[in-house]
Amino acid sequence: MNFSNESNQMSFAELLINFACPDFLFDSPKTFEIWLFHNEVNCVFILDGLDQAPHLIKSNVNARNIQSAASVGIWMSALLGRKIMKRAKKIYTSRPTSVVNLAPSQQPDQIFSLNGFSDQSIEGVIKTYNNEHADQITQFIKNKGPDVIRFTRTPFVISLYSLVYGSSFITHITHETTITEIYGIGLHQLSSSIRNLRGEDGGPYQNQQTEDLVDKFYYEVFLENKISFTEEDVIQRNLSVKDLEQFSLISITSNQFSLGVESKERKITPQHQSVSEYQVSRHLVKVMDIEGFKTVVEEQMFKLDDQDRWNMIRKFVAGLINTGEFDERKRKIFLNKFVTKLKEYVTGDVMAKCDGNMQTVVQAILFQSSLFNDIPEMNKEIDFIRTSFTGIPDLQLHVVIKDASSLHGPIYFLHHIDPQLRQLDIQFSYDVTIQQFNQSAEAIKNLSKNVGTIIIRNIQLTHENMEHIHGIIEKTDIMLELIYNHQVNVDEIEMIKQNLQSQIDQFQSKKTYIVLNRGYHREHLIRHSMYTSMTSSIVMPSPRGGATINLMMCRRRENFAQVENIANNHRWSFVISQQDELKILMEFLIGVKPRNVVMIDLYPTSDVNWDCIRMFCNTITQYPYKVPGLTFHNLLSSEIGINHVLNLVRNVQYEMVINYMDEIDEHEVLRWPSEIQSVQPQHLVLVIRFNNFIITRLSPSYTIQLSKR
Repeated sequence: MNFSNESNQMSFAELLINFACPDFLFDSPKTFEIWLFHNEVNCVFILDGLDQAPHLIKSNVNARNIQSAASVGIWMSALLGRKIMKRAKKIYTSRPTSVVNLAPSQQPDQIFSLNGFSDQSIEGVIKTYNNEHADQITQFIKNKGPDVIRFTRTPFVISLYSLVYGSSFITHITHETTITEIYGIGLHQLSSSIRNLRGEDGGPYQNQQTEDLVDKFYYEVFLENKISFTEEDVIQRNLSVKDLEQFSLISITSNQFSLGVESKERKITPQHQSVSEYQVSRHLVKVMDIEGFKTVVEEQMFKLDDQDRWNMIRKFVAGLINTGEFDERKRKIFLNKFVTKLKEYVTGDVMAKCDGNMQTVVQAILFQSSLFNDIPEMNKEIDFIRTSFTGIPDLQLHVVIKDASSLHGPIYFLHHIDPQLRQLDIQFSYDVTIQQFNQSAEAIKNLSKNVGTIIIRNIQLTHENMEHIHGIIEKTDIMLELIYNHQVNVDEIEMIKQNLQSQIDQFQSKKTYIVLNRGYHREHLIRHSMYTSMTSSIVMPSPRGGATINLMMCRRRENFAQVENIANNHRWSFVISQQDELKILMEFLIGVKPRNVVMIDLYPTSDVNWDCIRMFCNTITQYPYKVPGLTFHNLLSSEIGINHVLNLVRNVQYEMVINYMDEIDEHEVLRWPSEIQSVQPQHLVLVIRFNNFIITRLSPSYTIQLSKR
């Protein structure tokens, strides 16, 4: 459908006949429409390469009659949005960011990831392509790390490695060789072989001139968002199909016939999308003028909502810059922008940067991961990147670990950049192995500088290695929060608590405290006795940013005067668990009225009575400023019910999370969404979790959703 013109109008049946069903022998589109109407439930629509047509997809398309006329983009949007053919099944393939960018109504019901070849299968395929150097190729891939292994799980990339190792360039391949260099060597070797085979080598100058034109051609069709193109597209740019065959890797389709309409133009597609992306990158770095390159880097290459198109191109540009063979001005432009963006996504809170928009948060996490995985392509520029992060005190690194490839980039960053981190937040998926958990722990222990706060989420008991946890405690200055999943039972948490309590007592000079969570509920807060008896300071570093108050120092009312003098010069963050602390905090909020409270986390332990918690809820409603973030844990809906939530929500600005320990009656929970919707401030992110239901209000639609757990 890349060949479609958005101004062309056609019925849905005509669209399918033109692009999907050229061999259907219906008398006319009308006959096909009748067949679709009666067989909707039997239809399966497969949209292959959705990321190649983002300009076609629109989010606000109304329901349509399939007999009406519309553009390809309208029909695609209506099909994805379930506005037409509602009972038919839809399957679409895409790079991940394009799926994230779809509107909520167009999101798939289920998402599957394609893992490609297993490690054993890769070795087998390599032997098929190049048995002589199979062991060398396999070892090279393994040495390059999980990101390269993931990248290698396709036949094309394996064949490219095999081609390189079968060439005279094999002596240049080391463990420092980048993916970009492999592509450059592979394409050079292939084009040389083709020209020599045909006896058509035009000499270095002519070959270079043609190669530059081919690279420019790929850049121009990339701007037109085409992965495939016609022979006419090639001829219009003073090239021939033979030029593309000699300086690229392409496949050419035969003529197509569709309902009596003959297409005489041959359709041309790169054998792998990464080939065209490499050649686009080479044009940018090698041929494009400085101003044009600067515009692309500054305005397009790092756009958060367009990463499916630019992700691989940016990786290849990084690799080409790394060779040191191109314009020094381009090197500075790219590296400065790359470091600026990397800093942006490892400093501060991602949720706050994205204004609570969960779709943007997911995009940001994927983008951050891809930036990390770009760094190994710039192994000769590590000193520049490390120096750029030297002396930055406010780094907050939030990492989502799904598999080995998503782990490799952050570990590479921690090992080679060795940053000063105020907070490190690692979230594991259920598929993470014990080996990957241990690799993360080792990376933390090997940091040369301590981390203010470390949070590790979704730990499984199979991951548990207390020696690793002990080592992480030594690297933690303020707080270590360990969040175990629900498969870990209360007795097991108690055993872990006893182990950690004995460990923390060994660090007499530290203020560290450890938080043990199971799922969404705090089980234990382990504090060294020194933490609650310090007398030297009222203001201390905060686990979550800015500053926090030594609440035990504020037991005496007269100490509020000292706090009041400094309160409005800090961003306040509170983690409250004990009843005395809660009472002091209430007096502080009403008495001092600090303007810059950032986050209040309430984790009531068993010694906090419900009357005190209800009094705290009333205090929040009387506090004269809105609190950006408010989180409650370990509540009972029978004690803190919907009326308390309705009052609290009016005084929260961005995000409120309430985690109940009990279940709620199905009929009772049905009235919560409508009552909450009526009073919510605009843009507030709300999550209310019961053990059997979850109520969420997430952007971009800000619609209350009730789902069963």
